Amino acid sequence: MTHPPFADRTILLVDDEEANLDLLEAFLCAEGYRALVRTSDSRQAVPLFEEHRPDLVLLDLHMPFRTGYEVLHDLRELTPPGDYLPVLVLTADITPEARERALSGGARDFITKPFDAGEVLLRVHNLLETRSLYRRQQEARQRAEALAEENARLFAGAQSATRARERMLSVVAHDLRNPLALVGMSAEMLLELLPPGAETYQARTLSHILQATQRMQRLVEDLLDATSFEEGSFSLRLAPLSAADLFAEMETTFRPVAESRSIRFEVQGEPEAPPLCADGDRLLQVLSNLLGNAMKFTPAGGSVRVAWQESGGELRVAVADDGPGIPPENLPHVFGAFWQASGAARAGVGLGLWIARSIVEAHDGRIWVDSRPGEGTTFHFALPWAPAPAPPAAPGILLDASIR
Repeated sequence: MTHPPFADRTILLVDDEEANLDLLEAFLCAEGYRALVRTSDSRQAVPLFEEHRPDLVLLDLHMPFRTGYEVLHDLRELTPPGDYLPVLVLTADITPEARERALSGGARDFITKPFDAGEVLLRVHNLLETRSLYRRQQEARQRAEALAEENARLFAGAQSATRARERMLSVVAHDLRNPLALVGMSAEMLLELLPPGAETYQARTLSHILQATQRMQRLVEDLLDATSFEEGSFSLRLAPLSAADLFAEMETTFRPVAESRSIRFEVQGEPEAPPLCADGDRLLQVLSNLLGNAMKFTPAGGSVRVAWQESGGELRVAVADDGPGIPPENLPHVFGAFWQASGAARAGVGLGLWIARSIVEAHDGRIWVDSRPGEGTTFHFALPWAPAPAPPAAPGILLDASIR
């Protein structure tokens, strides 16, 4: 015999007529239900319920000693808040008042006697299915709540670890800044004491020390910038700024670098553009980070191009290179803090593009990248071209800028 889906569920039968209990038990057993508990004494209904914790109760209403209404009240009191206990009332009382009182007292369904076997089995199946669905929903909700609680705990732990890391980086960076500056100054002084043009072991060693010190100083400055961004202490010094002067300074700095690497360096812009209000030092930092990456990945004989223009009320800048390009799977991560592509030469700690993005966004701007493997990469950023204010009494305006 094929058993119904809920054949193993416990069903409690309560009726003062043994003939009715025999009939119900015959219906249910013939259908394949096996876990049946029965009583003709309504006083035993609650103790049996507590002992067996049934999944469904079939209950008569009019019984001696205790009525079905009283039993319903007690069962509802024993059911945990939020739980779903199906009670199917089977009674000869066909009055609307009896039906309304039973359903308002906790019954889930109502059948009048004499009952039909098919109807009883259908109602039993539907109520057990509803209870099963309700239980699965409860379990899913509990799992979701437990998962949310675990995620919250992990997130709080990650935040705590991040704050601890940031404090450590800040302390380390501050403690390294002065000793590195002293090493760099000492190396420069010793180089100046050597005869001009001397190609000696000492000169080469001092040059290497100076280069390494400068590289470490840049890393320290990146770490300090990252800490200020994360702590919300970063600020912009806004002042009237000539875009033409900004890009001329950038070109002066990077043209020798490009020439030393046999890279063609092109700069195109609008020298007559009006001044804008921005932090020039921070924008030079953005350009330095973008150009540093472009020249690092551009082979000898390739080209790096910088183009800027006023368009749509924005200063729009593009830094393009002939390098190998960025794989599509890496594009969503390039502006992330401390992220570096696997296999990339690790000349830094993966903060350059993150800092560039943070500075651009602090200016209410936006930054993005276009790249295809084998076709080079172009970084773009755009800043709102707000008219420069009248020159302030003091040089520059200190403005707190939160990362958006």
